[in-house]
Amino acid sequence: MLFNLRGALDSIFVKALLGVLIAAFAIWGIGPGMLAGSTRTVAKVGDTEVPTQQFANAVQRRATQLQAQFGGQMNTQEIIRLMNLDYQVLNQMVTDAAIEENLREMGFRATEAQLAENLRSFEAFQAPDGSFSVDMMERALQSAGFSKSELYADLRRSISREQLLNSMANNDLLPRAMAEQLYVWQAERRRASMINISASDIADIAEASEEELQSYYEASKASYMTPERRSYRYVMLTPAQFTDKVEITEDDIVAAFETRRDEYEQPELRNLLQVSFQTEDEAQNFLEQVQGGADFVEAGAAATDFTADEISLGEIGKADLAVSLDQNTADAIFALEEGATSKPIEGLAGWNVFKVTSVTPGVSTTLDEVRAELETALREELAVDLMFDFLPELEDAIAEDGALTPVATKLNIDLATVTDIDAQGKGPSGEQIVTQQNEYIVMQDAFRREMGVEAQVTDLDPQDNTKGIYLVELTNVQEPAERAYEDIASQVRTAWETEERQRRAGEIAEMAKVRLQAGEDAEVVAEELGGTSFDAKNVSRTAEGNSGLSQNIRRLIFELAVGTADAERAADGNGYVVVRVDAAMPGEPSSSPDAVDALYAQLVEQTQTEIFEQYQSYLLDKYEPEIKTNIVQQLFRSDVDQ
Repeated sequence: MLFNLRGALDSIFVKALLGVLIAAFAIWGIGPGMLAGSTRTVAKVGDTEVPTQQFANAVQRRATQLQAQFGGQMNTQEIIRLMNLDYQVLNQMVTDAAIEENLREMGFRATEAQLAENLRSFEAFQAPDGSFSVDMMERALQSAGFSKSELYADLRRSISREQLLNSMANNDLLPRAMAEQLYVWQAERRRASMINISASDIADIAEASEEELQSYYEASKASYMTPERRSYRYVMLTPAQFTDKVEITEDDIVAAFETRRDEYEQPELRNLLQVSFQTEDEAQNFLEQVQGGADFVEAGAAATDFTADEISLGEIGKADLAVSLDQNTADAIFALEEGATSKPIEGLAGWNVFKVTSVTPGVSTTLDEVRAELETALREELAVDLMFDFLPELEDAIAEDGALTPVATKLNIDLATVTDIDAQGKGPSGEQIVTQQNEYIVMQDAFRREMGVEAQVTDLDPQDNTKGIYLVELTNVQEPAERAYEDIASQVRTAWETEERQRRAGEIAEMAKVRLQAGEDAEVVAEELGGTSFDAKNVSRTAEGNSGLSQNIRRLIFELAVGTADAERAADGNGYVVVRVDAAMPGEPSSSPDAVDALYAQLVEQTQTEIFEQYQSYLLDKYEPEIKTNIVQQLFRSDVDQ
């Protein structure tokens, strides 16, 4: 809550660490009541307690947030268990309690002056002119569901934490010279001569004898095994199979239209300018200037602390304006014509003058205009319901019969059969049998299954059960088998020739390396040995822009000493690349002070983060938190044990 109200903090490090410390704290809130007796606290760190009610509220709120992110496809209890959300939140709260305990011991306290200063800095508590407004604060607290006492308690803790973190945020932790030395290494550039020996371009290889090919085949039989093939049958249900059975009445369409009316109606919008004043007289004087021909924005910026950008509110609807200001103001503004200026209107923190610079008329869509769209959407939604209604019947049938063939016959549903496909969905002749996404999902399941395992209802999409379900039943597994040499002789010859060209490319690369090491010109060496030479003139340690260097070659360039050469297999496996490093240009810290500053800030932040992590570990070791896991089980996992 404090972050939402305040806005950004000054220190990047403090902001980052406060995010770690109280991001969860901002959503926990204070529950309306606490549990009684021995279950009042779920954990204790020294004398600081973690209230059970607060913990339960935190878990439920976080689960509700995640449920919305997941599109409502899982209930909160499923989310809590699948993600161990209860223990994640508990660990956060225990760590927070350890810090609270340590703050108390060290005597970190927020003064009344600090409290008042922080209250004045909250954006949500400020009037348009930037002054603190008690009315704005009370409205913001009411909207957030917090009382003043809860806010003050939260804020005092936040100030104490900020004091602690500021004590850790010491920019003198590391000497700047460390960043300069690292920059010398990090920003180094190198120049290299390179020769590419492409294996596929080598033609002068001896022809293999039949004996050599037979031996090659025997040594690499595993590479020529037939693929595992599987056969299976499956039933698939999707909402599309039920759309023809959906019955839609006129009342259904009308009700859907009313429910979605906001989607079909665009309210009238007005582009507004606003200037605020402390008194009505000041506002009236400003209005008279504008009526006398003065520019609204220029006069407003001259008469107040508002900038031209702040004076413009942009386009806004009447309902939103009533929420951000009040209903009377919204009514008055939307009664104005385009280009008109309002009389001074009293607000929560002074007097306002508005100008309507443009009006965007509202758009209203009739039912007849969207009838077809609504009917299609309704049919799709109701088809999902029909599919879900049918599932219990399907589950009962599979439980009774155990096999898909009688189930499909009994329920009059399609039974698909797939025979002898490999893991890529191809048949024995190489034709692609599996082509659709849903079919591919079923095939993957079939290749994970064991023979004899009973089919079970499975969602096509684990994240969205409205997309449909399937049941798959494995009927045959054809294990990989050796292929006779006679059947694959041409493949063996091709593989042998490819390997021989690669071996020969390696020999040529070794000769090129020796000659480059001796200082010969790369272009001459490449021409004589049958390679391609090129220069890499400004190589960085990491890829930049459209660099064509592969990572292994880039790494080799920075591993070699200046004047030395070596070879590395090409990234695509086709031959070798020979490299000689010709020069190394270290980074120059004096020429890039901004880059060094950024690197130094990164090093400091990493060091401070490591210190903070060690600090948390130290606190947890020091205070040895007492955690009542039985309460966690009772709150969120009791039915698992039943």
